[in-house]
Amino acid sequence: MHNGTENTANSLEGIIKNIQGKGYNILKISDLIYSENYEIDSNGVQKSNV
Repeated sequence: MHNGTENTANSLEGIIKNIQGKGYNILKISDLIYSENYEIDSNGVQKSNV
């Protein structure tokens, strides 16, 4: 999504409600990245370093 337009901010609440209404959860990207014993390679793939 683009945060530099007024329409994004005006539409965001409806988009979130629609997504959640379909049973999805909204998470921060940081919640999806393993922080211990993993590294992200140059292709953006998380790999265990253990």
